[in-house]
Amino acid sequence: MSATVTARRTRTLRIAAAALTAAAALTLTACGGGDDSASDKADKADKAGSSGPVGTASPAKDEEAAATDGQSGSAAGSSDKGKSAAPGVCASGTVKVEVKAVSSPVNHLLLVATNTSKSACTAHGYPFLRFDQDQATTPVIDKSRPQAPVTLAPGKSAYAGIVTSAADGSGGTGRKAKKLAVSFQGPGDGSSVGDKVDAPLPGGSVHVDDQAQGTYWQSSQAAALKW
Repeated sequence: MSATVTARRTRTLRIAAAALTAAAALTLTACGGGDDSASDKADKADKAGSSGPVGTASPAKDEEAAATDGQSGSAAGSSDKGKSAAPGVCASGTVKVEVKAVSSPVNHLLLVATNTSKSACTAHGYPFLRFDQDQATTPVIDKSRPQAPVTLAPGKSAYAGIVTSAADGSGGTGRKAKKLAVSFQGPGDGSSVGDKVDAPLPGGSVHVDDQAQGTYWQSSQAAALKW
């Protein structure tokens, strides 16, 4: 065999080997790292599509949150209006409320509720009293509870005593109250019925302290001022 033929064969084998090596490299690239990169990108795209951008809530979650806020606002909201009074229950629409000054006992006021309707009504429990913008009602004197609620014929009145402050100064420094709001109770449940009534104070103001309290509704002035 001549040297020329041998050289040609050697060059042909080298070219073939180089071609095989290049093909193998391309095959490894296509099956290896390239697939992983494409898979990662696809996974990231899927996750982005399902969860949305960070910090952005889905429409369904927004609606749920709005509904919860609405319920919370409704539950937390308050009103000066109580439940509508049932027939025969003394409330703001059928009763006139007055606050009167008394000379004895000291540091007392007399609350008078007069039935202005054409039918009898019952003054249940005791009046809810709030001075100025107080959040809590004035405590009641438990011992003043009558044997039965007071029923008022048309034109008749029920009475409650109001102790404005402690005579011995045990109620603290106190303050000058300029307003008194009165609400009525319904039968049994102790909740307020009707609207609150703003009752003017004698002289426009009164000194109240931490010992301020009121009585149950009574059938007479003497019974109301006994405590």
